[in-house]
Amino acid sequence: MIDLLINLLNIPSPTFQEEKITDFIEDWMFCHVEGVLVKTVGNSRIFSLPMIDNLPHIGLVGHTDVVPKHFEAYQREDLLFGAGASDMKGALAPFMMLMESCSKWSDRHLNFSFVLYCAEEGTPLEENGLYHLILGEEEFLKTLDLAIVGEPTNGCIQVGCVGSLHAEVIIRGVACHSARPWDGENALYKALPFIRSIAKIQPLKKTVFGVDFFDVINVTESKSENGRTSIPGQWACNINYRYAPGPSMQEAEIEFNNLLVSTGFEKLEFTVLDHVPSAQIIETELLNKFVCFLGRQVEAKQAWTDVAQLNGIDIPAFNFGPGLTQQAHKANEYISLRDVVDYYKILYELIKNY
Repeated sequence: MIDLLINLLNIPSPTFQEEKITDFIEDWMFCHVEGVLVKTVGNSRIFSLPMIDNLPHIGLVGHTDVVPKHFEAYQREDLLFGAGASDMKGALAPFMMLMESCSKWSDRHLNFSFVLYCAEEGTPLEENGLYHLILGEEEFLKTLDLAIVGEPTNGCIQVGCVGSLHAEVIIRGVACHSARPWDGENALYKALPFIRSIAKIQPLKKTVFGVDFFDVINVTESKSENGRTSIPGQWACNINYRYAPGPSMQEAEIEFNNLLVSTGFEKLEFTVLDHVPSAQIIETELLNKFVCFLGRQVEAKQAWTDVAQLNGIDIPAFNFGPGLTQQAHKANEYISLRDVVDYYKILYELIKNY
């Protein structure tokens, strides 16, 4: 399995350049997984074992793209370094090996699909590979009774995820020459009370499924008109609002508007740029059985993942992967080989003993 992971790491797969790794995985699956069936949507795939009637259908879900610049994988003691090692090729290799193992069992008690998709990292929802898989294969995907998403979680189980709204806020002044500031109005100075008001908004804790999520709002980008000798006539920022499972997207946008109103600025000019929903946690007997068997610490996913898209079509799902969250997107990204092996073993035991 480690050799397989090294092979995956040595194939460059930045977002939108994933054809080579998808082809490698597809060839490997056809060579190693008996009777595998494949559904294709662009550079995304659904690999399935032949379905057995009346058995629960489990999805092993992961993306192929990585953020760091590519470098050849190398090992240093227990650590394997490579672009995407933790996020999330370190989960793809165990998923592939599990599909191979399960294909050889004559008495398996579960149906399996390996859902492999492209273009996850930082893409707008409309360009996300899972989004297009759902558009093309929603009927089949909705046969899943549970999905395990292999995002890095430090080996913990992370349920749900927060919604994420990005909006551009614009505060206007009057541009002029910096030698004669009385001829204008500095938009940046005018924005300072707004920035301070946003900074004072404290995280709001909400407990869902026994774990704590937090609603948070932050200024994440700031820009004003260029020119060292000009008083800026406009200041703009990106506001990112993250919110716990529960509210609909419409309700979240109303709450976001209320937070902006609370800053005291009248008729604040803003535009919602993009918005993805939180994951509404779908609790089922099967999900509870899997969580109980795994016996790992259960945490809230205080970030957005594609669990939200799966929950959006009524598929119970949780994040569980061997990767280290603090390693995701780092230039010298690594993963613990022991964690990869342990991840495979616990899923193997869960599946074998179900």
